[in-house]
Amino acid sequence: MSPTTPIRHFAETIKADRRERLLSYGSFDEIERMIAASEATAVTWEPFSGELLKGCHRASFLLRVSIEAYDAFFNSLVGYRAQFAISIGMGEQANRRLLATLEPRLIVFGLARSGTLENQLVASLRGEEAKLWIDESEVETQLGEDCAAILYPRWLRNTENGVGLLAPYGEKLVVCGGWLDAQGNAHKNPLKAHRSEEIHNTGYS
Repeated sequence: MSPTTPIRHFAETIKADRRERLLSYGSFDEIERMIAASEATAVTWEPFSGELLKGCHRASFLLRVSIEAYDAFFNSLVGYRAQFAISIGMGEQANRRLLATLEPRLIVFGLARSGTLENQLVASLRGEEAKLWIDESEVETQLGEDCAAILYPRWLRNTENGVGLLAPYGEKLVVCGGWLDAQGNAHKNPLKAHRSEEIHNTGYS
């Protein structure tokens, strides 16, 4: 990932040592290596909640990472959201790259711990809407804060609730595959149709 991120500044609310660490990462390659060291801890063949995609399921994995890896992934100047800040295309490329890096281990883990078939896991993980993201339930309190931590003009201009300006950190990430029906056909969730644009414009979705 070569283009320089437009994100430059963190608020003084982020402690100096953490701010220095977030500024120290030089490329997305470093982020990829840190995420590659994550540990899968849970897997489910998750049913869609609601009528919109009734009968559809997706592969859903919980990952454990170090706090430093989490912070670098979500908040650093070259991390996941920073790639979306550069452009939607760069963000989607970063998302795909991390999924491809994790896929072999996730397939092995999923086959050993769920009744899901390999072709279902692969199809879901390679689905167009498959994504890596933070486990929002772990950092729910942090996501309710109202003091901006990332001072990026586009996100500042476009945010409605300020959540994209926050810099939460924890130890849990989630991989959510694309939705499949009982016949293995892929279905998109229309409620997430603008996810990439939302992260690009506001820092969150």
